[in-house]
Amino acid sequence: MQKFSIEKSSELGRYAVATENLQPGSYLFDELPFAVGPKARTLCCCLECYCLIDGTASGNRCEKCSWPLCEECSKLTEFSAHKRECELFQAAKCKFYNLPDPNMNCIQLDCITPLRVLLEREANMDRWNNEVDPMEDHRDKRFETDAWEADEQNIVGYLLGPCKLKERGITEEIIQKVIGILEVNAFEAKTLKGDYVRCLYPKLAILSHSCIPNTTHAIHPSENFKLNVRSTIAISKGSQLYSCYTYTLNGTMDRQQHLMEGKYFQCHCERCSDPTELETHFSSMKCRDCLYGDVDSSNPLDAEAIWKCNKCPMEIPAESIRESLKALQNEIECTNSIEFLEFSLEEYEGILHPNHYIMISMKSALIDSYGHMKGYLLAELPDILLSRKIELCEELLSILDIFEKGMSRARALMLYELHAPIVLYASSQYDIGHLTKLEYLEQLEKARRILNESREILEWEDENVCLIVISARKSQETLEKLIVSLEMEQ
Repeated sequence: MQKFSIEKSSELGRYAVATENLQPGSYLFDELPFAVGPKARTLCCCLECYCLIDGTASGNRCEKCSWPLCEECSKLTEFSAHKRECELFQAAKCKFYNLPDPNMNCIQLDCITPLRVLLEREANMDRWNNEVDPMEDHRDKRFETDAWEADEQNIVGYLLGPCKLKERGITEEIIQKVIGILEVNAFEAKTLKGDYVRCLYPKLAILSHSCIPNTTHAIHPSENFKLNVRSTIAISKGSQLYSCYTYTLNGTMDRQQHLMEGKYFQCHCERCSDPTELETHFSSMKCRDCLYGDVDSSNPLDAEAIWKCNKCPMEIPAESIRESLKALQNEIECTNSIEFLEFSLEEYEGILHPNHYIMISMKSALIDSYGHMKGYLLAELPDILLSRKIELCEELLSILDIFEKGMSRARALMLYELHAPIVLYASSQYDIGHLTKLEYLEQLEKARRILNESREILEWEDENVCLIVISARKSQETLEKLIVSLEMEQ
C-alpha cells in the first residue's frame, strides 16, 4: 500500500502528503529513472558507461555510429544506454565533431540526455503522459534567456535538423519542454566507476523542496540507477513530504541563489525565513563595532536587505557582506592543509559565528583530513588529535541534527567518522591508566551505538559505490570482538 498521496494546489503545484503515520526510516517508494545521461556542459565522456574519454580525433569511438565510447564499451556487442541514439545517429548519418582540445567542454553531448528522454517518450508514452509531461519546465522564466538561446542552437536545432527528429513528429516546443524538465528536476548521481550523470525521477520530483527535509533517497547504479526513498524522521499522517534540491550546509544566500538560478523559485521554508537559521547562526557574522553581537540579514528572503547587529545599532549593506564572504572563501580555497585550516578557524573567530557555514566547511575539511590524509592516518594520530576529531564531528552533528534530522545519509557518514576516534582515544587512555576497565567499556559501548546507528542508515546505500557500507560492517565486527574480549576478562 502506498504511504503517500499526490495533491495539487495553485501555489505548490503537485506535492506529496503522508497517508499514514510514518516512523523514521519508513520505506516510501522506489523508482527507475525515466532517462539517464551525461550532465550538461560536461567534458567528453563515454555514452555507455560515462567515464571521461578523449574528445579529440585520438579518442575512442563507437564502431557503428562513431560517437564517443571508451575502449571497453566499444567492444560490447549490445548497448543498454547508447543503443537507441546509436541507431538514430546511424540512420540520420549524424556526425560527431572531434574537439580541438581534450580539456574543452563537449557541447555536442548536451543533446544526449534530452534525446534519450524523447526516445523513451516514443517507447513509453503512458509513463510520459502520466509522470513526465506534468512536470514543471518553467518555460516562461527560461524563455529568451542566454541559456534558452544556446539550447536553441546546440540542442533544438541539432535534434530537429541533423538528427531528423522533425520527421518523427518532434517539435521545438517539446524539445524545450524536455530541456526545462531536466534543468529543473534532474538529480545528479554517480556511476559504479564514480563518474557523474543526471537522472530524471518523476516521482521523486513530486516531493516539495525544504532546506530541512524529512526524507532521504539513495541511488543504486548497480541496479540501473534505481532510487529508493525513506523518511528520516517521524512524519504525521497528512503532513507534507520534503526533499532538498540544494546543499543543506550552504548558507541562506547561497541556497536561495542556487534555487532561483537552477530551479526558478524562492524557498520560504522555516529555516530560510529565519535570520538565525533556526538559532544555529549558520550565516551570522560577528559585529566589528561592539565585537560581541551577531550580524544577520534583516530579511533573509531579500538578497539586498540590510544586515543588522543584534546588540548595537551597526548596519551593513548586503553587497558588503557578499564581498567579505567571497574574500574569505577565496582565501581558504587556496590551500587545504591541516595547519592552514586550523589557523584560519582561529583567525576567523572574530569575523564569523563559530557555526557559520564557512567555519563549518573548514571543520568538515579537517574531519576528512584527520584519519585519511597521509601523515594523519587514524592509527598515527596522537590523543590530542583524536580528541580534536571527536570534537569536530560532534560540532558537525549538532548542526546536522537541526538541518538533516534523523536517519539522513549525511548524519550516517558523520557518525561513522566519529566512532573510530572514540574507540582509539579510549583505548589509548585505558592503556596509560587514565580510564578504568568499566569506563573503557562505557566508551566502547558509546562507539557501538554510534556505529550501529550509522550502519542502519548506510545499509540503504549501494555498497558498490558507497564503500563505507562495507567498512562499517568490518568495523562493527572488530568492535564487537573487542567488547566481548574485555567483558570476558571481568
